[in-house]
Amino acid sequence: MWTLLTGFENLTKEEIDALVEAPALITILVGAADGDLDKEERVWSERLLRSRTYNNPKALNEFYRVVVEGFWMKVHSEMAHSPEDPETRNAEVSKRLERINPILAKLDNQLAADLYKGFLGLAEETAEASGGFLRIGAISAVEARWMKLPMLTPVVSAHPKPVEPEEDDWKEDKDL
Repeated sequence: MWTLLTGFENLTKEEIDALVEAPALITILVGAADGDLDKEERVWSERLLRSRTYNNPKALNEFYRVVVEGFWMKVHSEMAHSPEDPETRNAEVSKRLERINPILAKLDNQLAADLYKGFLGLAEETAEASGGFLRIGAISAVEARWMKLPMLTPVVSAHPKPVEPEEDDWKEDKDL
């Protein structure tokens, strides 16, 4: 299964496992930062991950298909084997996530940047998933602390996608 992941061929099975495990760890880190991984956070995280199985470049679609397989089993298993104290648990999860930095560095820059951006998006969506009115103001202080995934080294695409000009930017000025 791992060898089918295009773009990940130069990684070991253990390195791919660490990347596949990252979304479950991110969900725990942010969603359970306040001590409870509630139903809204679980549902929203899974919905987001499922959408990524068809909403990305092909390499990431395949990656997220692997991630989604047994995702909640992974989350529940991690939670069961983690300290109950949220602060202690998050310190441990943060150290585990920090280990993916050298793995991301081994990938093609664009693939690594897309993964990093996806991890940040998952963290943000998980933080926003519960509380507040219509999910506005839903991010607690402790979730906000972890939401930007400070243990990960930012990966920026060497070839950013071009920004489409605003309509006003290309219209001719008739008065000239």
